[in-house]
Amino acid sequence: MVIFVLEDLNVVNGELTPEFDIYNNIYSVSVAEDVDALVIDYEVTAGYVVNIVDNYDLVPGENEVYIQVIKDEEINTYILLVNKEMSETVINYDYLLEPLEIEEELPEYVAPLIGGICFFIILCVFLLLFKRKKHKKTTG
Repeated sequence: MVIFVLEDLNVVNGELTPEFDIYNNIYSVSVAEDVDALVIDYEVTAGYVVNIVDNYDLVPGENEVYIQVIKDEEINTYILLVNKEMSETVINYDYLLEPLEIEEELPEYVAPLIGGICFFIILCVFLLLFKRKKHKKTTG
């Protein structure tokens, strides 16, 4: 069985590690945060077909790009573990608000007082809505 290999591999817009070796199929690639796809230069023997998979819309953090070297129905795959830099959040401490001051806690009787007032209002509304009207009897 013949293993199809790349003869040379270079990532133009990233840093390939370790250095390319035809017997190594897994590499790490570091790219800047503005890179959306790898620019890949490669050499392969005539008659071999190269297919590059998942080399678009790279997201910050880890990505995987696959380079397939194909001849007839056999495939040799190289894996590029792409680490796209994440933009760092810059905090300007000069514009941060001053810390909030915590005021005194409310007295213990305030919560039951508010609950009692709410109960009284609900009771009054209930009585007004459902109060039975007295009918006067008329004699005649």
